[in-house]
Formats: sequence, structure tokens, C-alpha cells
Amino acid sequence: MITDFNFKDSRDRKSEEVIYDECHKRLYYTSLRIVNNSMDAEEIMHDTLLTYFRKGMVFQSVKERNSWLTRVCINLSIDRLRKHKSESLLLNSKELKAEEMDEELVESYSFKGITVEQVRKALNNLAAGYRLILSLHLFEGYDYEEIAQITQLKEVSIRSQYIRGKARLIDELKSQRN
Repeated sequence: MITDFNFKDSRDRKSEEVIYDECHKRLYYTSLRIVNNSMDAEEIMHDTLLTYFRKGMVFQSVKERNSWLTRVCINLSIDRLRKHKSESLLLNSKELKAEEMDEELVESYSFKGITVEQVRKALNNLAAGYRLILSLHLFEGYDYEEIAQITQLKEVSIRSQYIRGKARLIDELKSQRN
């Protein structure tokens, strides 16, 4: 008797585990910077990898695979943000704070007296739109045109949001120092 679960036997579990080990942290942190919630980021990371494994996609290089995974992760994160935005219209945005990352995971790096922790807190205090644009540009390395395609906004809007978001991030960092 053939069951619905036979397709799972044809999948290469070893290669899936290797790909998971290679990519899960990068995808998690990519999503975390966008959605600002560790539970959502973990779920999005898993959804991204499951989508990849289900489709059985084959890429010519690891770089292409990682690029595809990152794009899917970003799109799922943006979708999650949109979902939360529509749900949270009734809630005060100050009540929606991200969970603190484990202290072990945060580097104690400091530049001009500003630590990674201070930047992370300041970034988390920004509006979701600014946080998204800054994360995609500064951390993921996307240019304005790519961000416009991902977010379906105009490139001019992306540039102005980046400039405003960067200014607010600087203001937030200054207020933390005082």
C-alpha cells in the first residue's frame, strides 16, 4: 500500500541537514532584523527552509541558493510585518517590543563608544518601515532599486525613508548616550 508519506523517503535528509546548518542562523537574523520578534523570526526561518526543501530546487552555486533563500526569507518577513501591522492597529506600538536576544549572542564590539547592543536597541525602537529599509540596505547589502522591488515602493520613497530612518537612528543613539 502506498501512503502519502512515501515522498519523504526520496528526500536527501543528510543534505537537508547540511543546508540547514549552513543557513539557519543567517536566515534567522535576517528575519529578526525585519520583524523584530524572535518567535516570528524562527518561524519564518523554518518556513523559508521548508519551502526550499519542498520545491527540491537545484542551483548552480551556493551563492545563488543563498540569494534565493535570503529573498524568500525577506519576503516572508515583510508579509509577516504586514500581517502584524493590520492586526496591531488596535494596539499601541510601544507595547510591541522585541524579546531581548541572549547576551551570549550579542558581540561586545564598540565603535566610538557605541556598542552593538545600543545599535540593536535603537534599531528596535524605530518604526517598522524604517527598520526594514535600514536592515535591507545596511545589513543585507541591497541597493535602493532592489529594496524598491522587494517592498513594492518607489525608489524615491526608499531613499527618503532611508535618510529619515538613518537620522532617527542617530537621534535614538544620541538619546541613549545622555
